[in-house]
Amino acid sequence: MIHVSVILPIYNGEKTLEKTLDSILMQTYKEFELIACIDGSSDKSEDILKQYALKFKKITILRNKTNRGLGPTMNRLVHKARGTYIAVAEQDDYYYPERLQLQVDILDKDQSIGLVSGIAEFWNGTQIGGKFPGILVHGEQYPKGVEMFMLNYKQHIKVVNSCMMFRKSVHVDNGLYFTQHYPSISVDWTYILRFSLLSNIHGINQVLVGLDRRAERTSVTSNKEKQFEATRELLAAFAYEYPKLINKEDYQYAMRTQYLLEISSKTGVSYLIILLKHIIKNPSEKRYFKSLKKRVLIKKNLYFSRKL
Repeated sequence: MIHVSVILPIYNGEKTLEKTLDSILMQTYKEFELIACIDGSSDKSEDILKQYALKFKKITILRNKTNRGLGPTMNRLVHKARGTYIAVAEQDDYYYPERLQLQVDILDKDQSIGLVSGIAEFWNGTQIGGKFPGILVHGEQYPKGVEMFMLNYKQHIKVVNSCMMFRKSVHVDNGLYFTQHYPSISVDWTYILRFSLLSNIHGINQVLVGLDRRAERTSVTSNKEKQFEATRELLAAFAYEYPKLINKEDYQYAMRTQYLLEISSKTGVSYLIILLKHIIKNPSEKRYFKSLKKRVLIKKNLYFSRKL
């Protein structure tokens, strides 16, 4: 009986895949199977995976003839997984050695918990640029049920999707799946929203994964405009699907959260023009003013650091 299945979707990941595989091999918890799926890659990802095959106790390599996208690939991986628990890994992330053991211990101890994740740190190529999510970084814990659903809807996803571990029984018994409607964007967000209404989600107040966020990376999530469009559609779709949970004010708040992200991605005059438009439209939204204050402080600190 396999207790843990680590699933790894791969698409043109030759530049970072070895580092990810090394970190999985270095896990203190050893009794797991690795199931990887090459999603129509045109690079040397499969060759690298084959070179590592003998290093793993149990490994299964799947292949999609063409690139099907993250959602369908994740569904295929979960279907093939034999473990009681399924741990999600990504091709450009580094997993700290205690990751699997910490998650297994929590799921073994508390049957009411269906999914566990932790803290991610962002690596920009030279240093750690920050940690996520703030709720766990500050030593707090996720709420439960509808409150968790609303937190992740109104404030955007607060679960590190690349180091999730969940019970396969919750997934299978409730007919869960990773959507392909949003192509490789927001796939995990929709999953977390639905999962939160079915079982408790626990957060470990410890860094479990290092996320590669170098400027030159070519992840689909680096396409900001496409990501923003998908997010706005997701928020509208969930408001339609869950009218008893999401009222008009909740939807508008969630959209303003999204607008703040879009505004923050702008620079110079474009930032100011778009921000002012939103302030005029919603003058009572204090987060817009906080965004402006933060931007001014960053510019001020940058100016004085150059003077020094």
